Amino acid sequence: MEKFTINLISLSLILFCSSAITTTLADVYELALTNDPQLKIDEATFTADKEIKNKAMSGLLPKISLRAGTTWNENENTEAATSLFTDTTGSNSNFYSANLIQPIFRVENWFQFARGKALSEAAEAKFALSQQNTILRISEIYFNLLKAIKNLEVAKLEEQSIKKQRDRSKRLFEEGVSSKSEFQEAQAFADLSAVTRIAAQGQLEFAREAMIAIIGESPDISDLDENFPISKPDPIDQSDWVTLAMTNSFTLKASKLSALAAKKNSQSKIASHFPNIDLFASLTQNNSRGIVGFNPLANPPVSYGPNGVETTRYGLEFNWPIVTGGLLHAERREAKALEERASQQEKLMERLVVREVKSKFTAVLTNLANVNARKQSLKSSEFALKATKVGYEEATRNIVDLLNAEKNFFSAQRDFNAAKYDYILSSLELKLSSGILSPADVYEISKFLSD
Repeated sequence: MEKFTINLISLSLILFCSSAITTTLADVYELALTNDPQLKIDEATFTADKEIKNKAMSGLLPKISLRAGTTWNENENTEAATSLFTDTTGSNSNFYSANLIQPIFRVENWFQFARGKALSEAAEAKFALSQQNTILRISEIYFNLLKAIKNLEVAKLEEQSIKKQRDRSKRLFEEGVSSKSEFQEAQAFADLSAVTRIAAQGQLEFAREAMIAIIGESPDISDLDENFPISKPDPIDQSDWVTLAMTNSFTLKASKLSALAAKKNSQSKIASHFPNIDLFASLTQNNSRGIVGFNPLANPPVSYGPNGVETTRYGLEFNWPIVTGGLLHAERREAKALEERASQQEKLMERLVVREVKSKFTAVLTNLANVNARKQSLKSSEFALKATKVGYEEATRNIVDLLNAEKNFFSAQRDFNAAKYDYILSSLELKLSSGILSPADVYEISKFLSD
């Protein structure tokens, strides 16, 4: 009878799960790619930052500009002596010009271009890191929601089971078979189980809201099947994971590129003391109404008409900033200090990444051992519950022993479920810290998610 009851509890868990779970981790990840605001923010930031290189390149390329203007002119004689040489007819004057400037020698701009290139590449590395963080963030939200669902399922079954014992204890008390204290003990356990169920309902709502914040909805999700491999990390050597991180970590890549950009900026500020040489060329056309003829025998002696002048200029321009009020010196010192800061940040980041990899590697091994221990604990608590039920029927164990055994059994179920999810997340965190986390990991996990 006891074995049948425990098997019925397990069967109820499975049936309840299969009726409500449909969406896999891969499905949620694909929804996040189009609906996650944080990922969209990071993508827009990357799109903007990669233009830094193009902006810096503009300092090396030619600049062409066009100008044009038109003016209406009216003259009126105010002195009789000048009336013969004044055109009182309204006229229009206009101009247009084309200007070209091509930098020939601007060392500062070359270093700024190198800085812009490094910053754009750093932006690419940061966006790649953001995409990896999205995988982990989605996985955490998915398995936190799954954990909350399973906890609520177990809490409801625990409450139902303890209430049955409470009702039985109450009936035996009313029949005079058991004492009032046994009934009160059973009631206390029933009240605590209700508190556990209420807390689990609250945690489930929190987990659902976290999912909604990412993809805009909270679908029913799939649980892990029993075939999911719980194994040691591959490679098994911690130093191999550190080597992977040194090669693949986007955190390190972004840090190194930021340090390189700071170095190029410092060199640019030094080069700002150098002279600049530019090639320039311009073509200007001016059209106006003016004197086009003179005949002293005519009245008036001057004649007016359209008058156009085209001017072409080209040459080299040399510019050397000698005294700038200390501005260039201040910028050079500032850039040097920023270079040193970036260099030290690079060293710090490298040490933090190594520490993170080692920490996550240890966490995977710890969670692996925890899964195995929790699995054994679940079996032990099941056997203990069976034995306690037999002892209770034979009056060798009391109601408190039985309720504690039931509580331990359901607690072991919750802990075993949580241990499996924690193991998966720690494995993903290890891959993230080593820079090798990819969507393939999501799809691999989803192979073991079933309805």
